[in-house]
Amino acid sequence: MKFKSSLFAMLLVLSMILAACGSNEEAGEEQTETEEPAETGEVLELYTTIFPLEDFANKIGGEYVNVTNLVPVGADAHTFEPTAREMINVAEGDAFIYNGAGLEGFVDALIETVEGEGVAIVQASEGIELIDYDDDHSAHSEEGHDDHGHEEEAHDDHAHEEQGHEEEAHDDHAHEEQGHEEEAHDDHAHEEQGHEEGAHDAHAHDQDPHVWLDPILSISLAESIKDTLIELMPEQEETFTANFEQLKADLEDIDTEFQAMVDAAEKDTFLVSHAGYGYWEERYGLKQVGITGLSPTNEPSQRQLQDIIEFANEYGVNYVMFEQNISTQVAEMVKDEVGAEPLYLHNLEALVEENVQNGEDYLSLMRKNIEALGTALQ
Repeated sequence: MKFKSSLFAMLLVLSMILAACGSNEEAGEEQTETEEPAETGEVLELYTTIFPLEDFANKIGGEYVNVTNLVPVGADAHTFEPTAREMINVAEGDAFIYNGAGLEGFVDALIETVEGEGVAIVQASEGIELIDYDDDHSAHSEEGHDDHGHEEEAHDDHAHEEQGHEEEAHDDHAHEEQGHEEEAHDDHAHEEQGHEEGAHDAHAHDQDPHVWLDPILSISLAESIKDTLIELMPEQEETFTANFEQLKADLEDIDTEFQAMVDAAEKDTFLVSHAGYGYWEERYGLKQVGITGLSPTNEPSQRQLQDIIEFANEYGVNYVMFEQNISTQVAEMVKDEVGAEPLYLHNLEALVEENVQNGEDYLSLMRKNIEALGTALQ
């Protein structure tokens, strides 16, 4: 829907030639996958990074958009890297819509590549309050369901420790000079500052990006897309707004169905292949025990793995939840070790071929998730 400068066109051609030199066969395959007929300007060319954004863009834009999802079927957005050809396609498009919040590692490089080419860059999660990811919580959620022995032991230790500190502080106060008190105060101030800075650094990159799994937060993602489409094609504002309102109602229905499942469940904790479901904890009060971390590449240590297996045995876990695009080797081992049955969740990052063949969308996949969780929590 827009024209490029001759200078940028030459740069694109040069980039394509360089990419082709790396692997003629690969380049040929990529061109076949991404090559599409030129548009006349009546349809917006949109590029997304994860399936929910693709699905929402199609639902809101309807016949006025052509949406291409960069992360291919069966891939993982955490580790995906676009080809040179795909980056060129984005530069020729009208909008690039990504989740953000640290999910897509390739985004910064892609944005830098297409900057200044008239592409609308949309971080769909902007403005959403992200939750912090606690690695210890995901790997050791059993602590919250264990008996209170550890808690009482910690309380006793804390009481003795406080008493010891009070006595020591009293003695020190009786005999310490003012200079020592000032030194202690300075040390304490520096220590507090160091802890605060360290805590900030530790959590700076530990926010959960999987906001689309919360159907209510997904309304905000969809609204970002709607606003972008109206800005790019204002003459279709009425259509885009009506389509968004329908999608919003559908997402609210999913939320209602999810809450009803949780209310009827006997348990509240599930064991899953990777800890990507923190927003279900936040919204519905569920508790996940992730076998791998926030990113599926964060595999558990031997100690964490042992803790997970012990929890599963003690808590009576009957099911291990697998995902459609996550390697199952470690999860399979845990399943076999505890004698659990497999169930399947869809994290909705990317479809698999079966989903494509069945014409699945966000709504149908979330309903299957609700059904699977309902089984696991009985």
